[in-house]
Amino acid sequence: MKRKPALWLAALIASAIVVYFATRTTDDSLRVPLGVEQAAIVTYSGPLLAVAPYKWGVAVNVRIAAVTEKPDRRIYDLRYIVNRAGNFDLKDYLVADDGSTLEGLPAFKFEGDPKLSKNLDTRIQETEEIRVDVGGRYYEWMAFFTVLWIGWLFLLIFWKRPKPPAVPDAGPLPPTLAELMKDFLDQLEAGTLNADAKAKMEMLMLQCWRNELALNAEPMHSSLDQIASHGSTGDALKKLQHWLHHPSSSVPSAEIAAVIKPYAVEAAS
Repeated sequence: MKRKPALWLAALIASAIVVYFATRTTDDSLRVPLGVEQAAIVTYSGPLLAVAPYKWGVAVNVRIAAVTEKPDRRIYDLRYIVNRAGNFDLKDYLVADDGSTLEGLPAFKFEGDPKLSKNLDTRIQETEEIRVDVGGRYYEWMAFFTVLWIGWLFLLIFWKRPKPPAVPDAGPLPPTLAELMKDFLDQLEAGTLNADAKAKMEMLMLQCWRNELALNAEPMHSSLDQIASHGSTGDALKKLQHWLHHPSSSVPSAEIAAVIKPYAVEAAS
């Protein structure tokens, strides 16, 4: 009879443990920093996927970098940039290219975390002071061998020192930002600007505007907000993103060329 309270208590504890593990939920979302391009691989056997039409102020910018065709499915290399904090699902930004309903498209959840963005360029350094006491005139011998090694090194360097070899040619300098923008402008006017070149052009245009507004020290998500709200760049950014991300954009290529052209000229030294 005395064991009954103990048995009831043990049963109650076991029931609580079972309920806890049965009702506990796991967070399967991926935490990503804001303003940094991420990659995702999605396998889908349904209709051909396309990026949903661009909407001004969208929280996530998505592009399809590559598509690999398989006999019974397609493998998509998706790239995305999260612009603000929150929980998102990549499939919400994808549509069927033929306008049909997407069935069975797997979810790809992630969370935009501004804390990761703030700490993206920091590194943690841990130091520990360690003291070792060594006897037997260790430090005197080390000083002697150090002087001996330095003397041998100077002798090796300066005794019958050969002439230094000729300085090799450094090769051509890398292209400047203006030269890269000039190349994109030429491709745009010739009608040969492909999807990969468009994505690179968008990143370079954002860099040009960040330089123009002195925002290089700002995080990318903060820079985007300031570029979008600035009087000299806001309208140009809106036109560029609408032209890049909207399948049936009404913005003509001539207007985009006019946006790029001022940045395709080298600044006077």
